Amino acid sequence: MQASRRLFLKGVGGLAIGLPLLELNHGRAWGREGTPAKRLIVTFEHGGTISPSTRTGVKEDGTGEHHAWDDWGPSDPGEALAFGPIHTPLESVRSDCLLLRGIDNMACTKKAPYGGDHGWANVTALTAADVQVIDKDQSALGPSIDHVVAQRLAERNPVAFKALHLMVRGHQYGTPLYSGPKSEVSSETDPVAVFQKLFAGFTPSGAPDPALTKLRNNQKSVLDGVMSGLGILRKRVGRADLAIVDAHTDHLRELEKRIELLAAQPVCTLPSGFSDKKVGQSLRADVVGNLHVDLILAAMRCGLTNVATLEIADIITNWLPTPYGPVAFDIGHSLHHLAREVGPKGPEAANAAKWREEMQINRRWRMSLLARLAEGLKATPEGAGTMLDNSLILHTSEFSDGSSHSSADIPMLLIGKAGNYFRTGRHLNYNDKAVSSPTTRAYSTTASTHNVFTSVLHAFGYDDAHFGNDAATVKGPLPRLV
Repeated sequence: MQASRRLFLKGVGGLAIGLPLLELNHGRAWGREGTPAKRLIVTFEHGGTISPSTRTGVKEDGTGEHHAWDDWGPSDPGEALAFGPIHTPLESVRSDCLLLRGIDNMACTKKAPYGGDHGWANVTALTAADVQVIDKDQSALGPSIDHVVAQRLAERNPVAFKALHLMVRGHQYGTPLYSGPKSEVSSETDPVAVFQKLFAGFTPSGAPDPALTKLRNNQKSVLDGVMSGLGILRKRVGRADLAIVDAHTDHLRELEKRIELLAAQPVCTLPSGFSDKKVGQSLRADVVGNLHVDLILAAMRCGLTNVATLEIADIITNWLPTPYGPVAFDIGHSLHHLAREVGPKGPEAANAAKWREEMQINRRWRMSLLARLAEGLKATPEGAGTMLDNSLILHTSEFSDGSSHSSADIPMLLIGKAGNYFRTGRHLNYNDKAVSSPTTRAYSTTASTHNVFTSVLHAFGYDDAHFGNDAATVKGPLPRLV
């Protein structure tokens, strides 16, 4: 029997009546408009890296007392990312990385006395904020980027913990984390205590969420019915109305793909290695670091949080080879200060190679924690890809060269695409002088952490025009990231 146009349109409307609920429920299952939730992990290494940057960003030339090595930099100055000696632990996730050079912490370099010190550099490193000084102590007058993202994500997708703050404890000069003006955030150093807090009364299934599985099956049933009805109507309509049916069919196929993504939810399991540890504070730093990483991964796989921070204190990695030899100090910053003594004219020139090797070992261990994080996220299927595809790891420090207390050309590394927002596998140098001479020691930049953090907000779906105070040379997101 030939159906009339009116009956046809009425039939399509009747069959499609379940679609709004279908799409709404699907969005609720994901927690954000039908897409996997995005996640931010900020890792912060105290004390800087192996860098030749002076406080103005100009590079040491290697003829004086400073070593002038740039071991944070890539082995090739081009855009295709080729890791240097510090980043070798990250080789398995190189295609997921963005190494940024020529980024200044202008909230420090432009407003701090003498271009910055420990206090100014720390409190502005993640806040890009103005600073209040009381009795020589500095305090940021704004929140750090992790807190802003955590607050907004919690409104969009409520979780048990807005953020998880962990630290590999040791010597450092204050925290870069702030929840608001003059409000420092304390990080937990005991992984056993964190484990007990996170998973108290929590019994993960070891399998995909049954509620999501049931939802997927119910939605698939509704979708199958609608598709079947459209298939019948398609045989009964004329050419003019056939386009309408086909448009509905294409839309339904897209919904079908989205429903199928529910089958690839991360599996929530408890992390191992905590049951036999009585006092987490007594554990060696390398053990604590790995346990902290495993806690972050488990918390995110189980949907307990979408934001985490990991501070790595400026410690000496004495469980690893120490070719420089026994030292008369027990803090990493003192070791770093030898950067200005191992140059060809320095008092420690004879030990330069041993110092460089020990510093590389130390900094590679820090990168190994990032690698453990990134590889764990990448090994976890989610949706059509992995959790790393939907996440962003932001790694930085308060200094580039800790011996000169330089906040110019700071270490800045992004890992993950934040939902295919960033184009990764690249090295981007924002030093204007490097455009015509990639290996130049000269330095000039308009890129600031303000711009990087604005880009982070954009990646998470927020269109802020600016993040931080007025010290940035230009406002807005960092160009060329997307």
